[in-house]
Amino acid sequence: MARRRTTLFLCLFVLGAAGIAAAADISLHEAIEESAASLVEKLPPKTRVAVVAMEAESESLAAFIMDEITSVLVDSDIEVAERENLGYILKELHFQASGLADDKTAAQVGKQLGAKYVIKGQLVHIGSSYRYRLAAINVESAIQEAAERRTVKNDRDFKKMLAALNKNKQVTREAKYAVTENTTPNTAGKLLDRGILFADRGDYDLAIEDFTEAIKLDPNIAAAYFQRGNAYREKGDNDHAIVDYNQAIKLDPNDATAYNNRGYAYGEKGDHDRAITDCNQAIKLDLNCAPAYNNRGIAYAKKGDYDRAIKDYTQAIKLDSNNAEVYIKRGIAYLNKDDLDNVILDCTQAIKLNPNEALAWQIRGVVYFRKDDSERAFSDLTQAVKLDPNDEEAKKWLAIVMLKDFMDQQEATPSNAATNFINQGNAYFSKGDYDRAITEYSEAIKIDPNNANAYNNRGIAYIRKGDNDRAIVDLTQAVKLDPNISDVYTHLSGAYHNRGIAYAAKGDYDRAIIEYNQAIKINPNFALAYSGLVFCPKHLATSLPRLWAR
Repeated sequence: MARRRTTLFLCLFVLGAAGIAAAADISLHEAIEESAASLVEKLPPKTRVAVVAMEAESESLAAFIMDEITSVLVDSDIEVAERENLGYILKELHFQASGLADDKTAAQVGKQLGAKYVIKGQLVHIGSSYRYRLAAINVESAIQEAAERRTVKNDRDFKKMLAALNKNKQVTREAKYAVTENTTPNTAGKLLDRGILFADRGDYDLAIEDFTEAIKLDPNIAAAYFQRGNAYREKGDNDHAIVDYNQAIKLDPNDATAYNNRGYAYGEKGDHDRAITDCNQAIKLDLNCAPAYNNRGIAYAKKGDYDRAIKDYTQAIKLDSNNAEVYIKRGIAYLNKDDLDNVILDCTQAIKLNPNEALAWQIRGVVYFRKDDSERAFSDLTQAVKLDPNDEEAKKWLAIVMLKDFMDQQEATPSNAATNFINQGNAYFSKGDYDRAITEYSEAIKIDPNNANAYNNRGIAYIRKGDNDRAIVDLTQAVKLDPNISDVYTHLSGAYHNRGIAYAAKGDYDRAIIEYNQAIKINPNFALAYSGLVFCPKHLATSLPRLWAR
């Protein structure tokens, strides 16, 4: 395909100034090839670039254009950073893909990809045609140094291609540069690409090997030191991470991200003062570095300065309101200040951003528990355990909530609470500790003055202690409350029988016989009542001779 060169491309941009030449309508393929080829002429030979963004009316169209640009650049001996690694870098920097529209952000991303320039462009529908623009941004200065513009025909072929892309049909040419696990890198940049691929996959040892080889080929590749530092940090090796961040900063003293990450590593080692110093420098270099505010907030929180921590977390949220973790950290800081309402607000927002964030559910559940809202506490802690079944802390708090709820229910129902004291009294009674039994029965009566069992059982305990007058008083109350009460031990009509025992012990056999008869009347099968009646001394005087006569 013929390439139109000198009269068709935008002249070199220097410090934002540009000269623009008019161009006739051409096809999208021609626009891509001409603009990319023209940029190549303005870039140093073998320059490493990163194609980071293309604004178009669909993702498939944008991807197609970036693949085509990459092919032209690679054919022209320009090294292109692996675009599949872009997502990993954005995540590392806490950037959104939409932020790549900003030249400074695009330059920061390119720096972590080891690129000297980043390429981004636009394809915008204007009237009956499309306006196509491609620009090269110097990573060090974050300034556009070259840009190309073309007018693309909105003809039948373009519409056909667009329709195919929208249906996800494969119309793109095979990529001429792509990193895979089986790629054999032959440059520092390609080793960096494969190392990032391994890091994104969680294979940090393989990543470190590739970053190390990249450094051997190019000792001045700051991105390889930075990425190797990240890999060491992920492995928990903060000492090696700091060494690599030191070198990355030495090679690029203006890299705010390297200072921030070194600050994080110092924080992990417990050196919170150095962490704060590094975060200060990161913020000085980039006032919009949200991770630096976040990490400085962590350091202040570790030092117990929750007011400063909250201030930094708030700024981090202002710069990046979609980071659920920062809301959780600010919530924890509020919790340490006993500001429970703000804890709930922050955890709620974290859950809104990430419903699978178990820690947010756990913290909010604990706060609801502290605010005596057991129903919400149970709901949140149940969800926390569901999301992370191995979280012993969440399970512990859920058990506490359930126990308190059970006890509250017991206290809310006097009969249930009284029964607990009665059962404890019975246990002491069975051991012969009648004083402790009486204490427990008395507690049951305080809670539930209408509990006949408590009076009945206390009466029996008084009988065992020989205090028959008190026994009669309690057993009379038991009969008054429930004439048909069953004895806890015999499960029969116990109160009358027990009162009969007390009267008999006092020598009042007439009253004792009345009580035994009443017990038998209620339950004719009550053997103990018959026994008491038969062996009552007064009854024996009249009945035994007749028994013997038989």
